[in-house]
Amino acid sequence: MNKTGKIIVLNGTSSSGKTTVAREIQSNSSEIYLLCSLDAFWDMTPHGIPAGSVNFPNMKLALARSVKALAETGHNVIVDIIFCGLKTYNEFKQELKGFNVSLIKIYCPLEELIKRELARGDRKPGLAESQLDSVHSGVIYDLSINTSAGNSSECAQNIINSLRV
Repeated sequence: MNKTGKIIVLNGTSSSGKTTVAREIQSNSSEIYLLCSLDAFWDMTPHGIPAGSVNFPNMKLALARSVKALAETGHNVIVDIIFCGLKTYNEFKQELKGFNVSLIKIYCPLEELIKRELARGDRKPGLAESQLDSVHSGVIYDLSINTSAGNSSECAQNIINSLRV
């Protein structure tokens, strides 16, 4: 099996800036990356089914296996996810074992998360705060990016420079 695709995993709370940074990496990297986000997987569910629904208990595992399939076929992938516990982190580590994976912590202060959440208007107020304690707990990162310390383009450029992608 030829495992040539590179994988960049962006993990952080809702409204931390993962998707915006991922799009900037896609725009500015010298290599082509597909964006595989948990939100896109939830968008596949029937209208009215809440994210995290018990009707779809293995959505994050399905995402991990999809990323694995993309990487196995030579595609570079950026993963936009919220681990929220060691179960998802460990599933991703197991599924992507042997691949070129870079795990990036995406974060910003709570005050900024609240501000972004309100500005977005498409998230339940308090969602990001409810994820703060579990999203990074026990996760070992290759790089940490504070999205309040610069604009999304600068954050993406830091990742690109650090990973040389």
